Amino acid sequence: MNKQPEIAEKTRQKFIDAFWALVREKPISKIAVNEITRRAGYNRSTFYEYFLDIDEMLSYIEDELLNEIRQTAQDAMQESSSMRDLFQTVFLAMNEKIYLLMGANGDPAFAAKLREELEPIIMCQMPVPADIPNFDYLSSFVNDAMFGLLQHWNEKGKDISAEKICTMMQELVLNGVINYVTKYS
Repeated sequence: MNKQPEIAEKTRQKFIDAFWALVREKPISKIAVNEITRRAGYNRSTFYEYFLDIDEMLSYIEDELLNEIRQTAQDAMQESSSMRDLFQTVFLAMNEKIYLLMGANGDPAFAAKLREELEPIIMCQMPVPADIPNFDYLSSFVNDAMFGLLQHWNEKGKDISAEKICTMMQELVLNGVINYVTKYS
């Protein structure tokens, strides 16, 4: 049995793991190839056998994460028609790596890629026809609010349950802030 593909994948994964360790410490823009190779235990030439540069590595990592989220969303839509269930399934699948990429040390472009990936899925669950005037503004508002809420939830150490945050998102999106506040006053 040929183990070369296994070895190649393990080597690629060591570079990726080293990258994640560095992102936890500092911004992606400050990470150098030599830091990644040092952490991974390989030399620079080995890195370049797998990636042209850090940007290509980042693109590879982001594509993998977006593919996982896309598949999770598609599976969730087939299993449930509930907006809250879809939100909960998809947003729980948003692991630490996604939040790192969306955070201060991450890639500012990643949040836009994630939003672009999830926006059609989220908006198809909304009880709003796509042909209403200014639908794109409504969509932008809903998605920005949801991603902002999720980022805040992550920054607070996910101090409330996923079910509660998803219920809150659903109530805010469907009923508005005033109705939400009135419910608790």
